[in-house]
Amino acid sequence: MLTVLDEAEMWQLHAVVYQDDLRLILTEMFVGEPDDEQTDPNPTVQKLLQSSRPVEVKDESRMMLVRFPQSIAWQVVDESYTSWDDYEERDDTGVIQALSRSKYLDYVNANHGWYKDIIGSAKHYRVWTGDEVIDVVSCEKPVVELWEP
Repeated sequence: MLTVLDEAEMWQLHAVVYQDDLRLILTEMFVGEPDDEQTDPNPTVQKLLQSSRPVEVKDESRMMLVRFPQSIAWQVVDESYTSWDDYEERDDTGVIQALSRSKYLDYVNANHGWYKDIIGSAKHYRVWTGDEVIDVVSCEKPVVELWEP
C-alpha cells in the first residue's frame, strides 16, 4: 500500500494516541554521515564502524499522522522480535502493509469477531518503523496526512 510515507528513508514512532480512533504520529529519519572519530582496536569492528552510518531525526524531518478510523484491535511490538511468517498474505510494497491473511487477524476474528455483525469486515494493516511494528485491524483504510505539532 503505497503512501507519502514511502518517500522517506525510514520512520520513527513518535506517539500512539487512541481517542475515538487510533492515531500514529511518525517522525521522518535520514541516513547521516559516518562518525570518523570512533575507533576500535578490533579490525573487524573498526571496519564496521567505518562503513556504518547513523539513521537520525533532523530539523527538516516531517511528522506524519496515520489515522485508523474504526479500528478493532491493535498492538505495538519491538521490531527486533518480529519474524517473517509464510502464512501471511500481504501487500508489502510500502511502509504500510495490507494483509489479507494473518494469524493476528485470525486471532481477532476468533476472539472479537462480533464487529463484523455490527460494522462490517476488517483488514489487517501493518506499519513498519525503524524500531516498532504496529499491527492494526481496522474496518477502514488508514488516512495519512502531515502532522503539525
